[in-house]
Amino acid sequence: MSLYEIAGLLGVAFYLGSYLALQLNALEGSGYAYAGLNLIAAALVLISLAESFNLSSALIQTSWIAISVVGMIRFYLLTRTISFTAEERAFLEAKFLQMSAIDARRFLSAGEWWSGEPGVALSRQGEVIGQLHYLADGSARVTLGDRQVGQVNAQSFVGELTCFTGDPASATVVLENPARLFSIDTNVLRAQCARYPDLRLHVENSMKLDTHDKLLAANRRLSEPG
Repeated sequence: MSLYEIAGLLGVAFYLGSYLALQLNALEGSGYAYAGLNLIAAALVLISLAESFNLSSALIQTSWIAISVVGMIRFYLLTRTISFTAEERAFLEAKFLQMSAIDARRFLSAGEWWSGEPGVALSRQGEVIGQLHYLADGSARVTLGDRQVGQVNAQSFVGELTCFTGDPASATVVLENPARLFSIDTNVLRAQCARYPDLRLHVENSMKLDTHDKLLAANRRLSEPG
């Protein structure tokens, strides 16, 4: 097997590997990695054509290289101007560590930060919340009827179980002390997630982990003596 044939096979492997990684959500469509892998794949296939030239294939690979370069330049220009406040960075590090800067900026710009006082209700049992809340600082009590059944601590979501379904809240959540929160309208969030699949993946994964942590905390409380 000649070096040109090996280059062609490697190019095919890069094409298929990057596309497989994209479908398995191991790679994001936006960013340097996917564009870079496609650029390498096209370059290797183009090299293989030196042994047996085909104009149509050469044009396709050249175009693919050009498109990949344009995509990488565009991503650079978009990300170089993005910045985050200390509060936003702490939120991203706690919940969206792997989210791209572009998706993070879209998500954060669609919501707002605010300060809540004790007694403010983030949800009421049986009512549609209409927002996804993130409790950055402070705590809230969770009640069913007149009985307290749990507590929401800092770095936790409120409304993550119903933000995509639109179902009413299963419990009432009320702030216990002064708190700092980020809130985003659920209709806006759903629209963003429908338009940007990578963003939805990160949001859903983060909310699943948050729910899992809450269940573990609840089980620990139930297992405590007395």
